[in-house]
Amino acid sequence: MSDIKIHYPLDCHIDHSKETVQGLLVALEEKYAIKHKFIDEHECELKGSGVTGKLQLLEDCIDISAKLGFFMLPFKSIIETEIISKLNEKFQANH
Repeated sequence: MSDIKIHYPLDCHIDHSKETVQGLLVALEEKYAIKHKFIDEHECELKGSGVTGKLQLLEDCIDISAKLGFFMLPFKSIIETEIISKLNEKFQANH
């Protein structure tokens, strides 16, 4: 397995972050079939074929960690790039 770890700094309120990150979660589900489920106010489980992980909304950042199974390994850098790109797009559009 291979890990994805993303620490994305934020300069906005955590409630605004949750609203904004919904777009990222929808994009991951549409493109990679990675489903999401909030297990509490600021933590979300990520699950898909060959992917398990979580997204945490903290006061000053978003932390994303995921484990990729063997068949998803070739997509690791693509998925990481896509997540960062979507976060940049969503958060810069709201400033």
